[in-house]
Amino acid sequence: MNILINFLILCVVFLFTACSSKSDSGFNQSNNSISLNKNVPISSIPRTIKSPVSIGLGLGGYISRHLGIHVGTSYRPTISNDDALKLERALNQNNISLSNIVADEFDNMMKNDSFYKDKYVPFGSNYKIYLYIPKYYIDTATFSSKASVKIVITTKIFNEKDELIYENSEENDSLSRYYKYDENEILNSYEILNKVLRDSVRNSIAKIIIDMKKN
Repeated sequence: MNILINFLILCVVFLFTACSSKSDSGFNQSNNSISLNKNVPISSIPRTIKSPVSIGLGLGGYISRHLGIHVGTSYRPTISNDDALKLERALNQNNISLSNIVADEFDNMMKNDSFYKDKYVPFGSNYKIYLYIPKYYIDTATFSSKASVKIVITTKIFNEKDELIYENSEENDSLSRYYKYDENEILNSYEILNKVLRDSVRNSIAKIIIDMKKN
C-alpha cells in the first residue's frame, strides 16, 4: 500500500512539474510581451510557372507477335503566371502597398485582440513577430465570374536570443462572401481592390492569431 501511495504522489509531482515547465517556456505566458517588425517582405513573382496539367508521352512497339515494349513519360509545360502578374500590375498602377496593408492590419488586430492587447507593445518586447508574403494572386470562383484575392502570410516569432520559437503560414478562406466583384472590377478600381485586399488580409491574420494562442 505504501508503495502504491508513493507512486501516486510521484505521478502527481511529475504532472505538475511538466505542466509548469511547459507554461513557462511559451511566448503566451502572462508576463511576456510581444511586438511586430513592420517591415513585411514580399516574394518576387515568377514570370512563368509549371502548368497544373501534365502531358503524357509514350512510345511503344512489338518485338514479336506476343511481346511488346512501351516507354512512357510525362512533362508539365511552362506557362505565364498571369493571375499573379496582373494583380502585381494593378497594385503598382494604383500605388497600393500590400506590405503596408499587412503590417497595418496585423498591428490593428493585435491591439484590439482581447488576449494580446495587454502583451502587444511597440518595442522592447520579449518576443518579436516577423511577417512575410510568399504568394498572392487573383482567384476566380468555380461557378461564377466573381473573383477574390488569395494571400499567403508566413509568421515567424523569435525570442530575445534570436531563436525561432514559432512559425506558421495561412491563406485566406475561399468563402462565397469574399467573391463579390468581377475580376475586372478588382483590377481596375482602387476602392474595390483596396477593400478586397484588406478583407483577404484580415482573414489570413485572424487564422494566424488563433493559431498563435495555441502555443
